Amino acid sequence: MEERHRNLLMKQNPWWKEEQVTLPEFERDLLKEILRYFKYKQILAVAGLRRVGKTIIMKQIIQKKLKSPKNNICYISFDDIDFQNYNIAEDLINYFFEFSDKTKMRYLFLDEVQKLLHWADLLKTYYDIEENLKIIISGSASLEINTDKETLAGRILTFHLPVLTYKEYTRYFNMKHTISKDHILREYDLKFAHEKEKYRELFNQYIIKGAFPELLEIPITEKDYIQKYVKESVIQKSISDIARQTKEDERIIYDLFRLLANSNARLFEIMNLSNILKINRNRTSQYINLLEKSFLITIAYNFTASVAKQLRTSKKQYAAHSSLVISMLNYPFEVINTELSGHLVEGIIANNIENPSFWRTPQKNEVDIITKEKIPIEVKYQSQITTNDLKTVLKFMKKFNVQKGIIVTKDLLEKRTIDNAEILLIPSWLFLLIQDIEHKSNELYL
Repeated sequence: MEERHRNLLMKQNPWWKEEQVTLPEFERDLLKEILRYFKYKQILAVAGLRRVGKTIIMKQIIQKKLKSPKNNICYISFDDIDFQNYNIAEDLINYFFEFSDKTKMRYLFLDEVQKLLHWADLLKTYYDIEENLKIIISGSASLEINTDKETLAGRILTFHLPVLTYKEYTRYFNMKHTISKDHILREYDLKFAHEKEKYRELFNQYIIKGAFPELLEIPITEKDYIQKYVKESVIQKSISDIARQTKEDERIIYDLFRLLANSNARLFEIMNLSNILKINRNRTSQYINLLEKSFLITIAYNFTASVAKQLRTSKKQYAAHSSLVISMLNYPFEVINTELSGHLVEGIIANNIENPSFWRTPQKNEVDIITKEKIPIEVKYQSQITTNDLKTVLKFMKKFNVQKGIIVTKDLLEKRTIDNAEILLIPSWLFLLIQDIEHKSNELYL
């Protein structure tokens, strides 16, 4: 192995020379979950959109493991083009093994591993033959798109690192960031009511720039920088990764994402998109699938027991975060004060619900979000809620014999009972702070 490769490896592993590593103190919620899986043999993979903090979370894990023999911890970033050569990568890992203590657990961290051709084959070999070895990898879109991952079936557990949640965003600014789903009205009165204006202000900031850790300290007055960062560092880079990995047309994928951003949180038809882009239906469907695997969008299906019907009928799509829509379409930040804000907020809510669907009938009755527990959630990002605003939620509840529903509002918090049906009206920012977010709609107001 060449000296310059060893030197670069040394720089990537400063603890080998007893040098200090300075990292952000703020930790993502996913960090604790990943650490719980270190007792298992499987490779741990951290996947997610660009710039959400995958490298930082890996280095924070390393910092927590530095009590182990320091020579037993190795970090390799494949951002360096030389390291993307299979033989060089193998030499780097073997160099680490040579100076590690094989009688104790060794930790191998491989960052942006998808940039290494045939990476899965290399990891499979080490996983099968090496004892006392824990492998942790990270990757963005290409990690999910690349079929090489199938080589590791049964040997790998994947964790999705999402964009920053509003709960994490408020925690960063030292605000109370969780509220129990039990006795929510009482807890709000005791702990949150006196600071509700601050939470609303933070939520407005979150809509504009709250997805990415590097923008946490950037004021929203820096509009040009924020939009340039999101568009170039996240959207364009992610789409470029997709095109390079699949050898598909980058321009068409970019145009498709722009079309989807323009209809965020709304129904879409594959054929309509195909006609606009002047490509066939199958290719459009393939590109949508690539955008979803790259974490740029989420697809929601109509609420029905028939899988065939789900695939036949219109679908909804949500950008990974409202800031992607705002930057992609170059919206002024004042958009959060217009009627378009409802679609932006609906996207944020849907992305914080596990496997959301929606309900739409041939008569065009529609509920924005249906949870796995069959709880209807309608987003009405406004300050006043009329009986008419509850109509479709009540229809869903009656049809499916559901006793509870939710209206996500701008700032209204109250409980209404109509014909024995309970509907909780809750501000969007407060809804996003409820503990156990994926199950928040189940028994929400006990």
